[in-house]
Amino acid sequence: MKNNISQKKEISKQKAEVKEEFSGKNLTRFGGAGLIRRFFKRHEIEGRIEESVRVEGRRDSKYSVGGMIMRLLYGMLLGYSRPSHMETFSADKVFQKIAGFVDFPVQSTISRFFSSLKVKVALQISILNFNLLIRFRDGFKAFKDITLDMDSHVTTVYGNQQRAGIGYNPKKKGRKSYHPLFCFIGETRDYIGGLLRDGKHHTSHNAIPFLKGIIKKLPSHIKKIRVRADSGFFSIDMLKFLIKQSIEFYIVVPMQPYVQRKIQCITKWRYIGGGVEVSECEFIVSKDITLRMVVIRQKIRVGETPKKQLKLLHVEGVLYDYQVIMTNSTLASEEAWRFYNKRACCENFIKEGIYGFGLDNVISHNYAGNYAYLELLMFAYNLMNFFKEEVLNQEKIKNMIQGIRERLFLIPGKLVSGCGRLILKLERTWFYRTEYEEALARVT
Repeated sequence: MKNNISQKKEISKQKAEVKEEFSGKNLTRFGGAGLIRRFFKRHEIEGRIEESVRVEGRRDSKYSVGGMIMRLLYGMLLGYSRPSHMETFSADKVFQKIAGFVDFPVQSTISRFFSSLKVKVALQISILNFNLLIRFRDGFKAFKDITLDMDSHVTTVYGNQQRAGIGYNPKKKGRKSYHPLFCFIGETRDYIGGLLRDGKHHTSHNAIPFLKGIIKKLPSHIKKIRVRADSGFFSIDMLKFLIKQSIEFYIVVPMQPYVQRKIQCITKWRYIGGGVEVSECEFIVSKDITLRMVVIRQKIRVGETPKKQLKLLHVEGVLYDYQVIMTNSTLASEEAWRFYNKRACCENFIKEGIYGFGLDNVISHNYAGNYAYLELLMFAYNLMNFFKEEVLNQEKIKNMIQGIRERLFLIPGKLVSGCGRLILKLERTWFYRTEYEEALARVT
């Protein structure tokens, strides 16, 4: 008996050993890509791209402009933002079947495509993105007012990319960079417009004409526009422009010495809880215009240091973090502060672009190619935002794309043929199977 048990244990150990062989056929890790294909088909994405984006002087190619962009959109949504990383799709024939492709371009083909583009193509993609946004939001008929959140981002380059420049770069000081400008809709998280600038320019560079263009695109029935922006966009010219346009604004004021001196003169503070106090003071823009500066201070906990060392305001025993918001609204001080703080979501949208889509990637030496790639990436961002609402039923709370990929797109699958049709067999024990099936029912 003892010998038999010993033999069984030995066999069991032998069975536990796993040997690797590259002998599997018709396998893929992108089993959930069918959700993307159905979503694209429902909204006729490829046809809209073919109608809207034209590349003049492009030589004959096996990939049409729409076909190339569709393949790039799949790459971005599935987590491969660099052309060199997308080569995995060229070897995955099952993925190509799922997406409805015959093949997938290699890195050199994608690189040549972007290096041949002109700025005009980037603008065409931007218009396509906006038109789809209007269509998906039903012309914003449900909106009587809208909030525009403005922000910028420093994208470091590692080479001599066209129009890259040396300027403010907090992470890689002294390196060349681009400094793209973004505008999002606060209520829906949609990207509504952007501009690729070289890195030597300040945050506010071209911000006024950029904002003019965004406002001009909005439907005429939207009567009230609000703008939220950080201190990089603060300037007298911007304030005058917003006032002239009758736009309600909430803009952070840089903590310059003259602002600190105004705060020093404040004697009355109102406590609103959580260690936060609020007050107000005036800011004279011109002899005809005086605005409110909402001042917020929050007591620093013992052992912590203020976020910024302000020479004039940290002379007393108790230390505070200060924030000043310029506004022309009639909201109470604390409500104006809370409303501005919702703009923090805008920074999360950019983080979604960076970590989810590869916003920090610069793929070409050609400025127009990089501009087109930026607009294409933000097109993918909007498509995923629509996908979250329509297919995943996520309205108020939306998951980041990386989590969605892991749960719904990157599912092991095997393609088999039976009864005259192809069947993709997904992992039977997939933990998120129910969630996938619910999404499939909504998009089919």
